[in-house]
Order: sequence, then structure tokens, then C-alpha cells
Amino acid sequence: MSQNIFELTSIYFFGRPYEELLRCFGLDERDLFGKSVLECPSGPSSFVAEANAVGIRAIGVDPIFYRSPAAVRDLAMADFRLMFDRVRLAPPDTFVERTYRSIDEAEAVRFVGLLRFLADYSTGKALGRYREGSLPYLEFEDRAFDVVLCGHLLFIYSDTLDLEFHRAAFKELCRVAKEEARIHPVVDNGSERYPYLDELLELADVLGFDSCIQEVDHEFFKGTNRTLVLRRR
Repeated sequence: MSQNIFELTSIYFFGRPYEELLRCFGLDERDLFGKSVLECPSGPSSFVAEANAVGIRAIGVDPIFYRSPAAVRDLAMADFRLMFDRVRLAPPDTFVERTYRSIDEAEAVRFVGLLRFLADYSTGKALGRYREGSLPYLEFEDRAFDVVLCGHLLFIYSDTLDLEFHRAAFKELCRVAKEEARIHPVVDNGSERYPYLDELLELADVLGFDSCIQEVDHEFFKGTNRTLVLRRR
């Protein structure tokens, strides 16, 4: 069993900025123009805010989105501080100077992304682009979104979320994806390939999806430079 990079005792309400997430998922902004996009879980990332600002129809789903703007802000700020406290305790050789030159730079850029989310949350929630919900069951019709993005939940939280959850969530992401779903990263919290990934790829085939593991121009911790792409046949 691999040694965890840092302790994930619960699922944190933590997000990343728009540009970083595009790199995580191996996407160019132009790939999403004219598409409907689901980010799940969304967390306090700026993806939905910035995507909608450039005309991409993006919706974020998260179990926290029933809360008031003040409560969301307080939780987001608390988890942001906690996450970076833990990141700084991780073994230094696990950090990769690729997306960011330092953890301090990552913290600064991600904090700007957090502020963009917070500035958009109240209006965005009223307009329906932030919705309460969670995997493995989503309240959307089959093939509701052209593109479905799931970042930093499956695989990375495998100590918390068991194989049964992963199977159910995997099916649900495929169910609501009209064209493709992308899951990032494909490693656990110890930067090792998720041990049941091949089983889930077989499930994707049964569900009518071709799959590939794509190397991406992003790496924060070792091993996080690949994303899983599922394309409906």
C-alpha cells in the first residue's frame, strides 16, 4: 500500500481556478464553446463563474450549495487554510514545480480563484448555476450535459470512498454525459494508480464509452499529470 502524501480525514470544500482546471482535464477553452458542462463536485472553484463569463454553459453541483453565501464563504475559507496547512506538511519531494513554481504561488493563485467563486455564488445560485447535489446520484436527465467534469473526488479519496461508491458514481457520471466525461486525477492520495481502475474501465465499455488515460499539462503532486477521458460511442 502506498503512503499517503497528506492526511485526508474528510472530503474538503476546496476548489481550483478555471485555468488550472482546464489544464487538469486536458481541455482548451475553445473545446467547450457551445457545450453544456457539468462540474461535479464543484466546490469553491472558479470554473463555473469564469466559464459562464465567456459564454460556456456550465453548472456546478456540490452538497454544500444549499448553504447561504455567508456560510459557504466561512467553510471555503476554513478549508482553504486547512488544506494548505496540510500541503505544507507533505514530503517536499512529492511537490512538482510544473503548474506552479512553489506552494506559495499555488496558494496565491488558488485564493484568487476562490474569491472569484465567492463573488459569483449568490447571483449564480439565484440563476441556477450552483445546485445542491452529490454523487453517486444526480437529479438530472440522461445525457443532460455534453461534457461532465469530476475532479479531485474519485480515486484521490479512495481511503474514504469505497469501491461500491466509485462504481455508482462512475455509472452516474456516464449516465448524465452526452458526449464525454473526464475524471482527474487517476491516482490515490499516495500518487499510486487507483487499484480498481481497470475494473471501472471495463464498466465504462459496458456502458458504451471508450476510455483513455490522457497525459495533461498539469502536475501539482507527483502522478497527477493524467486524466481519464470517457467518450460515448
